Amino acid sequence: MTARNRKAMFIAIIAGILLFIAGINGAAAWETIKEFVNDHFADNIIVQYIFVVLIFIASLGGISVIAGGLLIGKDKVGTGKFLIALGAGIGLIGLIFSSYVAYIEGNLTIGSFCSVGAIGIILSIAARFVAKKE
Repeated sequence: MTARNRKAMFIAIIAGILLFIAGINGAAAWETIKEFVNDHFADNIIVQYIFVVLIFIASLGGISVIAGGLLIGKDKVGTGKFLIALGAGIGLIGLIFSSYVAYIEGNLTIGSFCSVGAIGIILSIAARFVAKKE
């Protein structure tokens, strides 16, 4: 394991712990994607089963992020980054979307980005960027 991936692993574990404490998971983001796919592309049983699995993993939230970090530590970088994205609600996309909703509702403050959950999401994004396949 490279020093870079070791750092990504530790960042992901810390991010996962913060997400777990905050109770944040990526299930809602994946449910929205599922609805979009079903409405615009396909509504078949195989796609439904795939989304059931994805939403289940995403619902684990911080646990998925921790598992992704551990996989990065075992040189399974691609799978680890995927699990981190699932557990953190697609990371950057989820953060942008939730920031936009807060802005529209008039609730967007600098404190929004200092919550335990927001810091966990930001760290999960950082872990994905730091991790590199060898």
